[in-house]
Amino acid sequence: MRAEQRTYRAEGLILRSREYSEADHLLTILTRERGKIGAIAKGVRKPSSRLRAGTQVLTHSQLLLSTGRNLHVVTQAEPVELFQGMQGQFDRYAYASYMAELVDRFTMEQGGSDLFVLLLTCWHLLTGYRPALVARLFELRLLLHLGYAPDLAACGHCGRPLQRETGVDEVWFSRDHAGLLGRCCAAGLPGRERMMENTWSFLRYLATMDPRDVGRLRVGAAVMAQATAFLQGAIRFRLEGTLRSWAVLDALCLVDSNEEN
Repeated sequence: MRAEQRTYRAEGLILRSREYSEADHLLTILTRERGKIGAIAKGVRKPSSRLRAGTQVLTHSQLLLSTGRNLHVVTQAEPVELFQGMQGQFDRYAYASYMAELVDRFTMEQGGSDLFVLLLTCWHLLTGYRPALVARLFELRLLLHLGYAPDLAACGHCGRPLQRETGVDEVWFSRDHAGLLGRCCAAGLPGRERMMENTWSFLRYLATMDPRDVGRLRVGAAVMAQATAFLQGAIRFRLEGTLRSWAVLDALCLVDSNEEN
């Protein structure tokens, strides 16, 4: 009975992998059932290992695990989805890695199970749609899930409703400040930038749209750049730091408004 309790099945997304001892890998996995866990895939670096396919980074797998003193141990791993649409497409792969890093940084051990469907959905979207657009959707939905999303309807400082549609107000933001600001509070804020109306509309639509409709969106360079700066500024504010993936994405110039699906 005790042995049965120590073994369990889980559906997992492989977020991260690093070498551990001579033939093993230490994995970070987001599971549907238990949230984020650390697990060892023993002998996975051997050519004959049956675990190899199901423990690759950015793979959706069905797993059989056993609980150890400090780490879980992967005893079986069957891939459900290898996301072939990202294979050989380095831009798509880089964005999927970025999403995995975001989940890893924002979640504690055994937390984040509610992010499983979001991450899986966006990995699927990456195989067929514009990567930068899917990334903006993921960033905003992640912040919403965690309760960290900036208020898109009110000034983040005084709470006054933003009413740009009627011409009553202007909407501002700072790359170093999490949230939108009305003209009432933006004055004197270092590094402030006026948000374009199209950017504001784009962000509000991302917050509520059906993710399956992402392929219908057409977003220009200026709007995409401003939305990226705003969302990544909010992420930086919450994490109090940067992400490794940002340097990779910037170096590859992946935020390209002319990129086709």
